[in-house]
Amino acid sequence: MNASETQSPQPAMRAAGMSVCKLAVLAALPALFCAGNVLGNESLPGESAPPVLDLAPGFEAQVVFEGTGESRELFIREDGDLFVSLSGIRDDNTVLGLRDEDGDHVIDTVRPFFQVTTPDEQKVPRVHIAYADDYLYAVTNEQVVRMLLPRGKLEPVSNPEPVVAEIPYQSSHRGRTLSVDDNGWIYVNIGAPSNACQAQSKTMGSPGLDPCPELEAHAGIWRWRLDRLNQSRGDGEKYAGGIRNSIAQTWDPVYGGLYVGQMGRDRLDSLWPELFTPEQNADLPAEEFFRVEQGREYGWPYCYFDAAQGKQVLAPEYGGNGSTVGRCADVPPPQVSFPAHYSPSSIAFYHAEQFPAHYRGGAFVALKGSWNRAPLPQDGYLVAFVPFVDGVPTGAWENFADGFKGFDVLYDRGNAVYRPQSVAVHPDGSLYILDNNEGRIWRVRYTGKTQTQTVRPAEPRSDRDLIVAANQDRGGELYRQFCAACHQLSGGGVPDEFPPLTGTDWVSGDKGRLIRAVLHGMHGPLTVNGNQYDEVMPGHAFLSDKDIAALLTYVRAAFGGGAGPVLGSEVLLVRNAEQRSTPWPAAVLETRTGLTAGEPNTDEPNSSGAKP
Repeated sequence: MNASETQSPQPAMRAAGMSVCKLAVLAALPALFCAGNVLGNESLPGESAPPVLDLAPGFEAQVVFEGTGESRELFIREDGDLFVSLSGIRDDNTVLGLRDEDGDHVIDTVRPFFQVTTPDEQKVPRVHIAYADDYLYAVTNEQVVRMLLPRGKLEPVSNPEPVVAEIPYQSSHRGRTLSVDDNGWIYVNIGAPSNACQAQSKTMGSPGLDPCPELEAHAGIWRWRLDRLNQSRGDGEKYAGGIRNSIAQTWDPVYGGLYVGQMGRDRLDSLWPELFTPEQNADLPAEEFFRVEQGREYGWPYCYFDAAQGKQVLAPEYGGNGSTVGRCADVPPPQVSFPAHYSPSSIAFYHAEQFPAHYRGGAFVALKGSWNRAPLPQDGYLVAFVPFVDGVPTGAWENFADGFKGFDVLYDRGNAVYRPQSVAVHPDGSLYILDNNEGRIWRVRYTGKTQTQTVRPAEPRSDRDLIVAANQDRGGELYRQFCAACHQLSGGGVPDEFPPLTGTDWVSGDKGRLIRAVLHGMHGPLTVNGNQYDEVMPGHAFLSDKDIAALLTYVRAAFGGGAGPVLGSEVLLVRNAEQRSTPWPAAVLETRTGLTAGEPNTDEPNSSGAKP
């Protein structure tokens, strides 16, 4: 991969709302934020750093807008003006109008508009937008509105008018996206309000409701007429169903169809640990790209697509075991599949001519990246290209733009520097990419120039040290409060009473076993470094997942020879899989490794004779 990127003038950075880890990332990557730098030539102290963006050969990227905070969608009007919808409310507004005034492509004018009032009991809206016939359409938590926004204007010249006056609020998958066709219809994604339509949501072993009642009003695409106001939910029609959540969707007028990127389900391992390991959950199920046919059902919650097997398989909530097909035999496979949890968030077809012929007629897909691939690193955070031949995807995809996350290996989503959220094609044929985290916008164009190959560090850059550093204060505080009395501040323990934490595989080894010890407690006899201990360690399940992760990250860094950090998502996996009420016998726990051991929980009697 080759890359080149130039920077626009940098306004004051917004630190409000950033995590400790994010601030640490920014501090560690000064070359990313210096105005006027050509990234790829700048290095971190003591090493050659990869560029912010790695692009396909012959392409260059220019930063045209630094952003104002978390953003959701980018639309480019025929006159070249940009409109960005925000995730949440910024200075009472949720949409920005952006304009380059002097022809250098860098944004010079910003006009915020569209004020939204959200009830206290609701989460802030994730506004999405579409444009047709001089109207900007926007969807909030509960309605679709339109505003007259003629060409040449950066702000509406009318107040919002309700097109769809009532779409019931849902806290899960509340972000809805819009597409407009050339026949007067507006299409709205209404995601599933749950993960898998279980009788008891997110509960281990709970079966799925059959039939799933959520399919009546959710998990699909609905459409309404563009030329009518104050339509009700009932005035719309269900276009297609069984689509869990398709934030990525667009109507392509050239191909005359609606295309979506479906985000697959989660928690196969924690909900069904006897069937799936955490590593399998990291790779299942695939994210799906396909053309939506009116009236079709696409499988959720009964089925999911397994890319390795190349087929739709029955979900465990409905009797599946990871290979059973059953009722899923009639569910169409995707035209293209992406790796699990990559989170497709936007689709833009390329019918311009600035890019080489290979890209014409294909689709760019923003994959904003995973949060739940533990214990494997998080992945995605790229813009993919899907080639089409004769109007049909070839079935393959290419990595067109990468490097957004700022690390070769990323364990915590919160440490990603950028997340590609939205893509759009400019009238001049360049591709614009919007970042989710800060709202940064890149303009990518083809120059054909051969770029200098980036020299990467010998060791892959990871956010591991940032996670450890961010947990030092809180982890150390928890250690002193709950652990130091027995194991001592030095971690050396008390001879014949409490074992040392230094020099033992219990600390530096398997994370699942260590998490169980802290969550549930354990009792002796326990042998550490040749010495036997018979006391009882109480469980600490009252601590949050985040606090247990901070505590164990501190312990492993301080006493485990620099062993890797523990993530809150890993603690959650163990907590969901095994809910014990008594401490583990050390002999049993010693062999119970992995984040989801997949065996029935038993409360073995305390056979050690240790005092409770």
